[in-house]
Amino acid sequence: MTQLPLDELQWKSPEWIQSFGLRTDNVLDYFSQSPFYDRTSNNQVAKMQQQFAQPRQPVRTPKPSDTGVTAVPGTDIDPHRQAILSTYLVHSMLDQELRKLKGIEYILAYVREPDFWVIRKQNRTGPTSVEPLQDYYIIGANVYQAPAAAKIVQSRLLATNFHLSRALASLRRMSQFQPSQGANFIPTPTTPGTRPRGADAAPASAPASAAPTVVTSAGSAGTAGPGTANTQSILTGSTDPAANMPAHADVITRELMDKLLVTSMKSNPVYL
Repeated sequence: MTQLPLDELQWKSPEWIQSFGLRTDNVLDYFSQSPFYDRTSNNQVAKMQQQFAQPRQPVRTPKPSDTGVTAVPGTDIDPHRQAILSTYLVHSMLDQELRKLKGIEYILAYVREPDFWVIRKQNRTGPTSVEPLQDYYIIGANVYQAPAAAKIVQSRLLATNFHLSRALASLRRMSQFQPSQGANFIPTPTTPGTRPRGADAAPASAPASAAPTVVTSAGSAGTAGPGTANTQSILTGSTDPAANMPAHADVITRELMDKLLVTSMKSNPVYL
């Protein structure tokens, strides 16, 4: 069975919290039960030494002036860390023990009670020099490993690629290609019994004298009838497909479609 990567793992122990509770004083003990904890770390060594050590008087919280350490990059001295050491005696005593050792250690880097803590894994190379390695979050009772920046960018790129692929697939379904007209979008189907959009009928109250006079194929002038405008546009080579449609027609016949196809083939097609 393939082991789940630690940055994809969520861990919690309700039984431990029910027995001991979860607070800033014992949050590192709670973290030590998780799979994120290294059993060979200096924290484990310090815990084993404290089990057999003689009880001693509480020590004063160390200050930066005691060790000559200032809040500079590369050290574990920062405002949040100083507030923790000055408030919680357990973490102050643990910090003194960890300064005597070298290697992997875990410290409490940030506190926002009652339900948020940040634990930092770092490599100590000296009493005042450390190298941060990894951060862990404890939110409520859940423990998470902070993801790397590269994985965050990779996740965002995969999500963007997925949504772009779906958008392009939808566009392909909405478009069509015709040899005479090129590529265009498929028109939206209309409700049965309604006029196609853009087809304007002649007003019923228009006077009969308003009909235009056209020249027929025989060369005589006359009044345009229902089919005269369509015939005239075919004969004169009109390139406007809308002019070939009768204004009063709701259904395009096969004969009219053949005439439109011939006219479209003779004209220059417009490509999108």
